[in-house]
Amino acid sequence: MRTRTSLLPALAASAVAGAVALVTAGPVYADVTSVGGGAYGEFVSVRSLASMSSGPTPSVALPAGGGGPFAASVASVRAGTLLSTGLINVSTRGDTAVSHYRTATSSSSVANVNVGAGLVRASAVTSSCSSNGTGSTGSSTILGSNLGVSASPGPNTTVNIPGGSVTFNEQLRTNVPGSTTSITVNAIHVRLAGGALGTGDVIIGQSRCQANGPDVLRPVSGSGGSGGSGGSGTGSGSGTGTGTGSTGTSGSLGASGSTGTSGSLGASGTGTTGASPSSAGGVNAAAPAAALPGTATFTG
Repeated sequence: MRTRTSLLPALAASAVAGAVALVTAGPVYADVTSVGGGAYGEFVSVRSLASMSSGPTPSVALPAGGGGPFAASVASVRAGTLLSTGLINVSTRGDTAVSHYRTATSSSSVANVNVGAGLVRASAVTSSCSSNGTGSTGSSTILGSNLGVSASPGPNTTVNIPGGSVTFNEQLRTNVPGSTTSITVNAIHVRLAGGALGTGDVIIGQSRCQANGPDVLRPVSGSGGSGGSGGSGTGSGSGTGTGTGSTGTSGSLGASGSTGTSGSLGASGTGTTGASPSSAGGVNAAAPAAALPGTATFTG
């Protein structure tokens, strides 16, 4: 008895594996080429009988190449009777490895905020942000506010005050697909429109983040097509006589499905010894790989 090992099952398995790799490939995204951002604790620019300005204090900035964290802090700030704070901490950092998810993050926290001699107060405020190739996000927390806002106010929550307004969790976004995504988050932004305190702005707890690249906010689809089904059918061969039978003809490869997996191989036919060579049985379209035998056997 002699045994011939068929390579056809191995070829079928290789074709299936290649097609599966194409089908399961995920989306391809372009890289973020640079990042940016920064943070500060307070900024005052108010005009009245005498102009008042302060800050931004303390302040940090993120280089385009990323790195960090870069951090700064001060124990307290006082700008006349217009503003006083307790401890301020600010920080920013950015990834240095180039990828679609290269990220810039920034944060700012300010304790014991008092604007306008008690007009706007909070025991602690924070802001934070993040930017990468998929977009920008931000948030703020406001604790102990005298104006009744929640600890996590929605973006751009505005409350009117005498002589102006206050915006909590102010979020300013810029999104340009194929160029940049950025966000500025101000925990508190007091706008003064006249009256006893004057005209101008007081900003508490600012965070800034930015990501830049040619395909920011513009993912490029690189997934493979759907796999097609393989050909179906069975193959067999038989013969009788006194001569040596020829081996049955191997089944042909199944037709490839559209943009998908090639059809599995048909089963090899076999011949039985007889007086004269017998014709191998006909072979139909390729059978599923699971039905393929590993060898074809004949006797002499």
